Amino acid sequence: MKGWIILAIIGGILYYLYTQTDTLDEPISEVQGIYQQAEDKLDSMTGTQIQRIDDRVDLLKTDIADRLSTTEQQALKVITESQAKLNDFKGEFCGSGASSHSAFSKENQTYICDKLN
Repeated sequence: MKGWIILAIIGGILYYLYTQTDTLDEPISEVQGIYQQAEDKLDSMTGTQIQRIDDRVDLLKTDIADRLSTTEQQALKVITESQAKLNDFKGEFCGSGASSHSAFSKENQTYICDKLN
């Protein structure tokens, strides 16, 4: 009986932390990142044909590195991990009427899009 009460108290505390504070936001984000990496690795191991990201991306990374903040560099690293992520970025954040990316300044986003197209 005591075990159920303790479990209920722990569950209540976790629920409060999840819904009323941002204490668990970072750990949840990390777990989601690990899950995405595992999913990408699994996709590559299950026969999905690997597409090489072209040399423009490598040139972009070296060309823009000194212009980017640490946050922007991390976002660019994530975006260029796979062709699918790169295509998603170009589709959503490049072109007329594109959304503004949360990590990149408008100038850097435009520069990246110009170099990728």
